Amino acid sequence: MDDQNDPPAPSNGPTASEPVGAPAAPADVAPAPAPAPPTETHRLIGLAALPLLIFLWAITNLWGIGAYPFHTKGEPREGLVVWEMTHDGGWILPRRNGTELPSKPPLFHWLGAATSLARGTTDEWSIRFPSAALSLAGILMVFFAGTALWNSRAGLVAGLSLLTTFEWSRAATNARVDMTLAFGLEAAFLSLLFFWRSRHPRWLIGMYFGITWAVLGKGPVGIALPGAVALILVLLTFRVQAVRQFAWANVFDLSLLRDLRLVWGGIAVVLIAGSWYGLALLNGGSAFFRKQILAENLFTFVDSADFGGGHRHGPFYMPGQLALGLLPWTIFLPGLVARLWRERSKLTLSDPRVYLLVWVGVVFTFFEIAASKRGVYLLSLYPAVAMLLGWWWHEQAHQRTAFEWQATIVRWTVGILGAVLVVAALAILAHTFGAPLLEKIRSHLEPQEQQDLTAIRAVLDHQAWTLIAALTAMAILLWGTARATAAARWWLGFSTLTTCVIVGLMTTRLVVLPEIALHQTRREFITAVREMTNGPLSFYKTFDYGVVYYSQGHIPVYDGPLDETSPENLIMDHDEWEALPDDVGAIYKRAAVRGDSNVIDHQQLVFVRRRAGG
Repeated sequence: MDDQNDPPAPSNGPTASEPVGAPAAPADVAPAPAPAPPTETHRLIGLAALPLLIFLWAITNLWGIGAYPFHTKGEPREGLVVWEMTHDGGWILPRRNGTELPSKPPLFHWLGAATSLARGTTDEWSIRFPSAALSLAGILMVFFAGTALWNSRAGLVAGLSLLTTFEWSRAATNARVDMTLAFGLEAAFLSLLFFWRSRHPRWLIGMYFGITWAVLGKGPVGIALPGAVALILVLLTFRVQAVRQFAWANVFDLSLLRDLRLVWGGIAVVLIAGSWYGLALLNGGSAFFRKQILAENLFTFVDSADFGGGHRHGPFYMPGQLALGLLPWTIFLPGLVARLWRERSKLTLSDPRVYLLVWVGVVFTFFEIAASKRGVYLLSLYPAVAMLLGWWWHEQAHQRTAFEWQATIVRWTVGILGAVLVVAALAILAHTFGAPLLEKIRSHLEPQEQQDLTAIRAVLDHQAWTLIAALTAMAILLWGTARATAAARWWLGFSTLTTCVIVGLMTTRLVVLPEIALHQTRREFITAVREMTNGPLSFYKTFDYGVVYYSQGHIPVYDGPLDETSPENLIMDHDEWEALPDDVGAIYKRAAVRGDSNVIDHQQLVFVRRRAGG
C-alpha cells in the first residue's frame, strides 16, 4: 500500500505554514512535507488490511441480514417502494400501497430493486444489501484516505473504527436511505479534501459524483453540506493584513471557488439528479413538491406543529446521540480532543486534520440547527471522526504515551461496562436454572412493556448459553482493553476492543435480532390472516407498512361506518375495536389470529370479519 501523499499543492492552494485564521503565506512558502516513505511493516499492513476489512465486514454486516423479517416501521416503509418497482409500480415515483408518495428520492430503492431483480426475489436480503454494500465502500474509502494522508496503520484503525461504530454498523444492515446518503456525502467530502490539497481536477469527478449520489439518495442536503464545507475553507483563508490595507479583493483567497468549476459541476448535477426531480414533479405535481421538497427539507428546520413532521427534539439531543452513536470509541474522544488542542499552533490549512474538523463541524451544526433530529442524520460525519481516530491512535502507539486522566476514563468506563456484562451473564444463567427473574421484573412494568418482555424471554429461552458465552468473552476483552491502554499498549488495546465489538455485533445480528424480530414482525400476523380468508382486506382507520409489505399486495383504508355495506374483512387497532359500540358486534366478530399480539410502536392490530348473515 502506497503511503505517499498527494502531489504538493500549487501556489494558489493552502500551504503548510498558513496557520488557521492567520494572514496568507507568500506563494513561495514550501508545502507540507510528505510523510516518510512506507516501511516494510506498513507495506505488510497495507496488503493484509484490505482482505481483513472485507472479511470483518462480511461477518458483521453481510452475514445474516436476510435471516430475520422486517419488524420496525421504517424498513417495510422503504421496502414497499422497492416492491412497487419490481411489481410494475413504476421507477420514477412509485406509490406505496398504490396511493402514498414516497418520502425520499429513489436511489436507495433503485439499488434495492436492481438487487431484487438480479436475485429473482424481493425480500429482506435484497432490500438490505445496498446499505451493507455501501457501508463497505465507505469503510474502504476511509482506509485508503487514511493511508494516503498518514500511513497504512492509521488507515486500518480508521477503517476498523468506522466498521465497529454503533450507528454506522446499525445503518449498514437497515433497509433505509441513510447509508446511501452517507456514502454520497463521504465521496464528496473526501474528494474535496484531496482537491483542496492538490487542486488536481480528477478529484472534481469524485466530488460531483458524490453530490449527485447524495441528492438522489436524500435530497438537496447533498448539495448544502459539501457547499458549506467549501465555503468554510474559503473563510479560513481570511487575511487580516488585507483588511488593514483596505485591499478588499484580497481579504479571502477565492481560488478554491474558481478551481471547483462550479458552473460545469452544477450543470452535471442538475442534468443527472435534476432530471429525476423534473420527472417526479410532472408525475406527482404539488403533492410531490410539498412532501419531498418542503416537508422533507425546509419544514424540518421549523419547530412548529403547523408544518407537521416528527423527531422534534431540543438542542441537547444531538450531542447525546453522537456520543451514543460513536460507541465504543466515544471514550477515546477526550484524548483525541486534548491532543488536537495541544497541537493547535501547528495546525495549518494544508493539514488534513483541519479539514476533517470542518467536515465534522459543518455536518453536526447543520443537523443541530434543524428542529427535526435523529441520531442517524449525523452518519456522514462518522468517516471524518474515524480518520481522526486513526491518526490519533497511530500517534499514541508510536509515542507510547498515556495520560493518567485518559487511562482513568478508559479504565472506569470499560470496567463498568464489563461489570454490567458479567451481571447480565449471571442473570441469564440464573434464568436458565429456573430463577423467576423475568416474572419479578414483569410485575413492575406497564402492560405494553410486558409485551416487549415476551420477546426478551424468547431470546433467553432459546439462546441462553450462546449469550452467556458471548457476554463472558466480551467482559474479558474489555478487561484486556483497560489493562492495555493503562500500560500505553495501544495496538493491543485497539485489537481487544475491536474484537469485543465484533463479538457483540455478531451476537446481536445472528442470535438476538432474529428472535426479537419474530415477536415483533407483522409477517406472521398477515400470513395467518391470509390463511383464514381469500377475500379482499381493508384497514379500518389505521395503516401499517409491515402488514402491506408482507401481504404482497395493496390494502385500501376504509374509514366509513361499519354496517351492512362496509368491507367484509378489516384490520384495525385493538383500542379502536374495543371502543366500537355494541351494535357493531352484531355485524363483525374478532378472529383469533396467530401473531395479533405483536406490538410495533405500541400499536396492536386485530383482524375482524363479518359474521355469517351480517
